[in-house]
Amino acid sequence: MAHDPHHHHPAHHIVPGFGADRAVHYDAQASVALAGAPALYELGVSALTAQLDDQDAASMLFVGVGTGSELVPYTRFDVPGWRFTGIDPSDAMLDVARKRLETEGLLSRTHLHHGELHTLPAGPPFDGAQMMGVLHHVEGEAARLELLREVARRLKPGAPLVVGCRIGMDPELLNVELRRWRAYGTPREELERRRERFMALKPIESDAALFAMLAQAGFVTPKPLFISLQFKVFLARFQPGTQG
Repeated sequence: MAHDPHHHHPAHHIVPGFGADRAVHYDAQASVALAGAPALYELGVSALTAQLDDQDAASMLFVGVGTGSELVPYTRFDVPGWRFTGIDPSDAMLDVARKRLETEGLLSRTHLHHGELHTLPAGPPFDGAQMMGVLHHVEGEAARLELLREVARRLKPGAPLVVGCRIGMDPELLNVELRRWRAYGTPREELERRRERFMALKPIESDAALFAMLAQAGFVTPKPLFISLQFKVFLARFQPGTQG
């Protein structure tokens, strides 16, 4: 998902391909594209609740909330006083999220905002944030850094951030991904189109490059939470005054 009025922003381009035709199938596709997706979502919740375990009430920001799947594990973590704000530029994805969160009993404490992050009206800073599967869709280091800085501007000092994205482009690992898709019934001609789309992506080149961007935005001590082939997730903390 592409996700990105008190600051000037370079354009965070909305990624095509997340409309109504895809939204209804997105979670099934994601379970193939990202092996271990349910565990990933639960680890994100585990990390944020562990960081804020002494807070009966907390406000959490989800950038690129998509279909809302990453919020569902909160039903098992006994945090009834927590409130959630989910941002996504796709109305169709938010429609799916709205139905899912209503079914799970989470919609009454979730605000869903259609748009990129910089369009969210200013409000009290959040206690924590999550941004999953977003950065590799944002074109260029400058735009990625600005998005991270916009997340930082929305957070309280010391707030945790869970961030996950594709890192690197290893042809051998890409072959593993595509072979997995093939096992789940994807035709060979579609696999080749998928390979071309992957190769056109320009993900962050390394863990070190991601850590450098996080540091420039004021996020410190990133710790690995999850890895599934070339998708990696880290837990970091916002520390004002450390920006590069």
